[in-house]
Amino acid sequence: MRRAGLGRAVSAPLTCRETTYLVCGDRDEPMTDEQRRQLQAHLATCAACQVAARQFAQLFGQLDILFAKDAK
Repeated sequence: MRRAGLGRAVSAPLTCRETTYLVCGDRDEPMTDEQRRQLQAHLATCAACQVAARQFAQLFGQLDILFAKDAK
C-alpha cells in the first residue's frame, strides 16, 4: 500500500520531510488512521518535528483568525 503523494509504503517509518507534509496537508485532506499513527510515532521520538508541528499549528491558527477578520 502506498501513501498518497508521498510515494512510499505506508508501513515504512516516516522521515522528517514526510512528517512536515502530513502536518501541513492535514488542513486540506484528513490523514488516514495509519498516517496519523505513524505521525504520532515519529513525533514521539523527534524533537525537531515536535517543534515544527507546534509552529505550524500556531501559524495555521493565526491564519484562520486573520482570514476570519478579512471576511467581515
